[in-house]
Amino acid sequence: MDKKKIIKEKVTDILNCLSFNPDISVEEVDNVYQVTLKTESEASLLIGRYGETLSSLQRVMEAILYKSFGELVPILVNVNDYREKQKERIENIAKNIADRTIAQKKISSLSSFSSFERKLIHEYVSKNFPELESFSEGVGRDRKIFIKLKGEEEIHE
Repeated sequence: MDKKKIIKEKVTDILNCLSFNPDISVEEVDNVYQVTLKTESEASLLIGRYGETLSSLQRVMEAILYKSFGELVPILVNVNDYREKQKERIENIAKNIADRTIAQKKISSLSSFSSFERKLIHEYVSKNFPELESFSEGVGRDRKIFIKLKGEEEIHE
């Protein structure tokens, strides 16, 4: 059986157990299975606060698919284009902080971002601001992102 078809069946089973019934599509893009859920009434419940429910749902699905296939199956779960909107919002935050860092010529910090969001910020800064560098410090929910001018000492605000 086709891997995309199996993924769709497993996702459908999981969501049915949780009493959700979105339209589900699965596409393979760059060796990642993109699972798209479309729903009118259940989006906020599937996404959760700051996307935490969506991220948890993705981790559960990854574990179930690993057990089914005996190998890591990279997936990205998206609900009603939430991931695209999230990326745009995070990039706007990164741009504002990068601009502030350049204008004030001092290190800036950001906190309370998921690992996925931190990755987006690091990628955005390195791609769009060659005069800046970003790095993360801390553990778990206390992990912060720092953005500074290249060559500046790492003295945090």
